[in-house]
Amino acid sequence: MALGHVPDPMLAAPVLLALLLAAPAPSGAPSRHSAAGGSRTVSTAHARPGARPPARAASLEQAKAAMTALQRDPVKRRYRHNWERAVRNLERAARGPDAGPALLEAARARYALYRWSANEADRDEALRLAGRATAKGAKPAAALAAAIRAEAGDDRPEPRHPAPRPAAAPRQSPAAASARPIEPAVPVEPDAQDTAPEAPPDPALAAALADLSAGSAEPMRLGDSGGEGPARVSQVRSWSSGDYTRVAIYLSHWVGWQKLELPAAPGSPRRLALDFRPAELDRALARPVDGKQVDRVRAAQNDAETVRVVLDLPGADRVRLFGLDDPPRLIVDVGSAEPARKAPAVAAVPPAHAADSLPPPPPPPSPERSGTGSIRRIVVDAGHGGQDPGAIGAGRVREKDVTLAIATRLARQLREDGFEVVLTRDRDRTLALEERTALANTAGADLFVSVHANAHPRRNRVGIETYFLNVADDRYAARLAARENGVDLGSADEQANRILTDLDAKTSASSSHRLASLVQREVTGGVRARVGDVRDLGVKSALFYVLLGARMPAVLVETGFISNREEERRLASPRYQDEVAAGISRAVSAYARSEARVAAR
Repeated sequence: MALGHVPDPMLAAPVLLALLLAAPAPSGAPSRHSAAGGSRTVSTAHARPGARPPARAASLEQAKAAMTALQRDPVKRRYRHNWERAVRNLERAARGPDAGPALLEAARARYALYRWSANEADRDEALRLAGRATAKGAKPAAALAAAIRAEAGDDRPEPRHPAPRPAAAPRQSPAAASARPIEPAVPVEPDAQDTAPEAPPDPALAAALADLSAGSAEPMRLGDSGGEGPARVSQVRSWSSGDYTRVAIYLSHWVGWQKLELPAAPGSPRRLALDFRPAELDRALARPVDGKQVDRVRAAQNDAETVRVVLDLPGADRVRLFGLDDPPRLIVDVGSAEPARKAPAVAAVPPAHAADSLPPPPPPPSPERSGTGSIRRIVVDAGHGGQDPGAIGAGRVREKDVTLAIATRLARQLREDGFEVVLTRDRDRTLALEERTALANTAGADLFVSVHANAHPRRNRVGIETYFLNVADDRYAARLAARENGVDLGSADEQANRILTDLDAKTSASSSHRLASLVQREVTGGVRARVGDVRDLGVKSALFYVLLGARMPAVLVETGFISNREEERRLASPRYQDEVAAGISRAVSAYARSEARVAAR
């Protein structure tokens, strides 16, 4: 099973979870490791006894080698502090005849970081460094700066013929708005933004990203290590409901692993054994798991190089596995393909130190407030959060703040409409991708809506689009999914198909597509009527990991491009946030009413 892929040099996916812990440091700022006075001479006669001499700056070749090693290391390149240190070393190497070449390498590195972080400040810093390199005589730096600017474009949307803007209409009650007959989303005539093929990579940008594409996309054999030495198996977590259990096994880096299924025998249940090699276990564990699918989970050092994790499975439930990155972890889903529609008892079994990592389970639905028909409970997911800020616009608006504001408004509106709502996060906190859908599944959710803001290297990209889970057949959709997933972008559709087949995701694709169409129609229509013109980018499919394993119709809404200055201002506006939330709420109500009509037939 392939757990990582080689990114296209021009489409390297930003990894957002731990990469954006700090804003980019101004180039040339004194470091805590360097003398604040710059080139001051320190007399050894007055030096404090025992004091260390100042660290010698690395040579250009040493600094370049360190940056190359970082970009080729799939673990270390995920953390911003590693990039900052490597860029700082390149700048320190900018001395004498190496000044221009060193600053050019620093500009390339900062641009590569931008393509991982989706942080506009990194791209601006790359341009500044390229300007300094040009001033020091590095001729390729001017071409790099020109290529970065050409890729970014400006903030004016491309010329088009907008559809007539409807006259402002008085705000309807949720009931009246959702009483309209359901129609498919109006087809949107494609424009230049959507139909233009991806431009071939500019050589200057391709050179800056070359080392990010290094590495093997082949699955690792048992005994192979994707990092330095054995992996450390740090923790095993589980989430359970009446008919579903998810187990997550966390590693320091990927190593080869294998699955062994041992059939039930007299006196022992069916067992699933997962071997990781080379690996070391932090501490052995053996504990019961709530729910009916997994009786117990155990982890032990099976031999000097192998960690074995065993799940005791009392029944014949299907087992599905897939890997996620940042941090590396193997996800094991055990349970029936179709969830029961009644509200289940919910139990979460996180490790002791993370007991408050998930919100408490919601109470069973009350008869007088049961939503509409069979759709009662909605899980609303605010994308990113905590140490993962998501994309950051030129005005420093952070995606994690926008998504939380919209999700909070959406939850309030849905509750007013009679639905139960579970928020995956109600504050600024880090939440792993596997926790989000696990929460939806264990909460017995009927619908799952994940709220995000978009980003693109071209700053004139604008519009709203809604996604459902499927194989990404579009390079733009694949790149977007890679950014939201926080993983390398791969080109192997075979792995995507295998994951989708294993998770039975296609069984709910039709319902998810219909929900996505309603969301897209209501959000774009409401924004046009009450805020201003907006580009309708339509409904698309992609392999978003946050939707993987969701056992109910699930959609992801990209509410605007935070990389575009005008839409960044909109996304930060309470008026726009209110309208987006209202549109999603109207769509959920319309979908629920359609389900009630079907159930009544």
